[in-house]
Amino acid sequence: MPELPEVESVRRLLVEGEPSLLGNVVSKVEIYRSGVVGGSHSVEQFRHQLEGASFHEIFRHGKYLFFRLCRARATRSHWMVAHLRMTGRLFLVPEVMASVSHTRCAMHFSSGLVLRFDDPRAFGRLWLVSDPIEVIAGLGPDGLAVGRDEFLQRLGQHRRQLKPLLLDQSFLAGLGNIYADESLFRAGLHPLQATAALPKQAQQRLYQAIYDVLHEAVACNGANIDGVFEAGCFPVAVYGRTGLPCKVCGDSIMKIRVGQRGTHLCPTCQPVQCY
Repeated sequence: MPELPEVESVRRLLVEGEPSLLGNVVSKVEIYRSGVVGGSHSVEQFRHQLEGASFHEIFRHGKYLFFRLCRARATRSHWMVAHLRMTGRLFLVPEVMASVSHTRCAMHFSSGLVLRFDDPRAFGRLWLVSDPIEVIAGLGPDGLAVGRDEFLQRLGQHRRQLKPLLLDQSFLAGLGNIYADESLFRAGLHPLQATAALPKQAQQRLYQAIYDVLHEAVACNGANIDGVFEAGCFPVAVYGRTGLPCKVCGDSIMKIRVGQRGTHLCPTCQPVQCY
């Protein structure tokens, strides 16, 4: 599943790329799979709200992308929300490239460009909200923006195992299986370690590991897992490396199940601690 670094790379490409999505006016919306439209709006309502609107802002919180839609002479904006789920991608392409085999939605612009939403597994969703707070209210702080003090304060409120807590989007938005495993490895902490037993030094180490891993991954455009994000070049240390030697100590990376999720770790670098 695309996590915070991959979603951030999509946002930056749409905002800062040449051409940019910003300022483009939607002339036509084509829906190739009705299930791509989520929320309370029908496909027709979704199409009606987008056609004639222009994109004026894109921001990200956790794994969600928010697109501000404006209309001429309108007094308020609407927002399109995108969640890529497992294999979703957004591409700004020339109109001649408007559709491929896994395209679920294509938004045509008067400029001759198309915003194409591709999703082979078809779990990704697009929907409309009047205010992003409708989505963000249920999420924790963004993993890329949370400060040390806030993170430590929130961590101290929980009595849970580390891996399930890091995957809980209401605790911290943006981490998924890849970067939770990478952060715990970087911090030298076992995924089953209880938060209640963590000394202050270990808590601070965990924060720094999450901060470093996410910022490094964003700089690398995320990780290329299963060929979904071809531009991603973040060098994973443990995720998906079962049986391979640890890059630090040489021991074999192992895979266990934690909260029904496959979890990768180095048993030497991440021992179970009894504090």
